[in-house]
Amino acid sequence: MAPANLPDRIIRLLSFHGPVEVWTGRGDKARTAKVHLAPFDDELVLLVPMSSPLVPGLLQTCRAVVTARAEDQHYTLRLEGRAVAGRPVSVHPNRNAISPWLPEGERPHRLLAVPFVAETVELVEDDGQVRNRFAGPTPAGKAVPGPLRRWLSAALGGGGRLPAVAGLVGTFLWFGYLGSDYPWRPVALLLAWTATLGLVGGIRLLGQAVAFGHWREGHGELDRIPSLRDGEVAPDEARLAGFVALGLGMLALGCVAAFPRGMATLGVILGCSGAPLLAVVWLLHSALATRGGEKG
Repeated sequence: MAPANLPDRIIRLLSFHGPVEVWTGRGDKARTAKVHLAPFDDELVLLVPMSSPLVPGLLQTCRAVVTARAEDQHYTLRLEGRAVAGRPVSVHPNRNAISPWLPEGERPHRLLAVPFVAETVELVEDDGQVRNRFAGPTPAGKAVPGPLRRWLSAALGGGGRLPAVAGLVGTFLWFGYLGSDYPWRPVALLLAWTATLGLVGGIRLLGQAVAFGHWREGHGELDRIPSLRDGEVAPDEARLAGFVALGLGMLALGCVAAFPRGMATLGVILGCSGAPLLAVVWLLHSALATRGGEKG
């Protein structure tokens, strides 16, 4: 069982409150809507209609805000945190616990179960004589990694660590072998490292964005993409960053090719990092998920 993230007082308030207001998205995809939820102490499960305008925003960013205000104004609750565009309630592993919280007459396959993990809480209660305010980070908010760590984990963590390190070490040894009289050696090495990290990170980010899309369609699981599963990176963010990283990697490869023994250096970069093999692995993973995944 996951550790509690929200105090019992807030869970009780949400249990009797009814629909809450949710904000998410950026720019032209910024949206707000009222949705029901299933309150658990480790996370809230937002019950979002599949046609809701919130869905494009949740794919664009994991940042979301949930607010609940009593009709008689005796309490106001604001939660900021991360939400993940989920799958229908009907295929959620915890659907039996979520189902009692469905709006009356709604079918589980028509609502998305969107996990929301609160990182900060602000609760103001007014009983007519005393006004109490509680605000601060939750345990999940205290443990959330910073932006640099999140992106490094998404792009180069897990299965990307070995290819990245092998590529960096391999190219370093290669330029050491070429000798100190190699022209512009520091620049060539920096470009080779940029190509290595760009290719590995770009392939992984694009692969994870595609895998997340397949998962939402009912194929495969999210075990291999914890950054997207846990709401540290949104799928649209991963896709955009993947294209940028891959573009930088390809540009760096082109620059390296212009140096003396450039084609040999390209071979070292691709061979040590295993970027072509990494791309094939993600393509196969995507194909197998599409064929063998269980439809939700």
